[in-house]
Amino acid sequence: MGVHLNYRFDTGSSAFPGEDGLQLESPLFRILSAVRDGGSISGAAKVLGLSYRYVWGFLKEQEIALGKPLLAGRAGQSARLSEFGERLVWAERRIHARLMPRAEELAAQLDNELLLAVRPELQPLIVSTSHDLLFSALRDRVRQRADVLLEFEYLGSAKALDRLNKGECALAGVHMPLGDLHLCQRGSVVHSRIGRRLKLGDHKLIRFATRSQGFMVPRGNPLGIRTVADLRRSGVRFVNRQAGSGTRVLFDELLVQHGVPGMAIEGYGDAETTHLAVAACVAAGVANCGFGLKAAAGRFGLDFVSAVDEQFFLVCHKPVLESAAIQAVLEVLRSAEFRALADAVPGYSVANAGQIISLRRTLPWYK
Repeated sequence: MGVHLNYRFDTGSSAFPGEDGLQLESPLFRILSAVRDGGSISGAAKVLGLSYRYVWGFLKEQEIALGKPLLAGRAGQSARLSEFGERLVWAERRIHARLMPRAEELAAQLDNELLLAVRPELQPLIVSTSHDLLFSALRDRVRQRADVLLEFEYLGSAKALDRLNKGECALAGVHMPLGDLHLCQRGSVVHSRIGRRLKLGDHKLIRFATRSQGFMVPRGNPLGIRTVADLRRSGVRFVNRQAGSGTRVLFDELLVQHGVPGMAIEGYGDAETTHLAVAACVAAGVANCGFGLKAAAGRFGLDFVSAVDEQFFLVCHKPVLESAAIQAVLEVLRSAEFRALADAVPGYSVANAGQIISLRRTLPWYK
């Protein structure tokens, strides 16, 4: 068994908000997913625009190659995946969700280099940031409106600010739950890991979006999870975000506020690097609860219990605010088109996107 990747280059914009944009597809998993969702080979063939004979023959060839059955049931019954087939589908979905930000970053770098070869006048602008589902739309629309190419490198919030402070990027993306003073007070986890890297008189905050974070759980929330205290219950298998990510900082602060030690939660040490990967783990049954974005839960058909709304900011040094590149970013963030696109993503609001605010007037530890 081997994996081979290829890519194509076209002149159009990527789709929004990413669900139908960058594709990492395999014929096998495309067919297995169609059979799983449709419940029949004929239905899968119709959806995929293939013949019944081709789909049946392809699956049989793959079963021989893999040495295990992909389909279960007797002839004449509706098709369903075997236990092995189900494991394969969910393994692929989990790794796809885990690697998608890196794949998007690689695709954007390839795209930028090819575009620069065609249009050398384009100006690259490096953005170090936590991953967000709106970035592909922002990148495309900035490129359409100005000769600016956004180059996103996905890091945790703390590392993104470190890059900004070293002069290695123009913008840093960070998110903080400023609506809840208990989570952002002086001495909090958020303050110590993110706030101390923000510099009065030097940095400016640009509003990007408000996002809803909370508990991703199976349909019906069978374990009745409502707060972090519920994660200590017997039978709960949690999946976490990686240390250093903004979401992990937020979750650890929630644990502190509720007096729950992380080691009391089964799975606290099991980490994924993206919101979508956390959701995929819950959808696959590897875990029965994760913490992350409402939009990610919706992508995998999970229920969502909101815990906090957080503010996502783009941070820059004050002197670069008036540069043409940053002004192009602000123009897109303030546009009606960007607001309309973001409204289609569950758990997001960009009503104040593009607003420039000061640290002293915004961050609770300065008030």
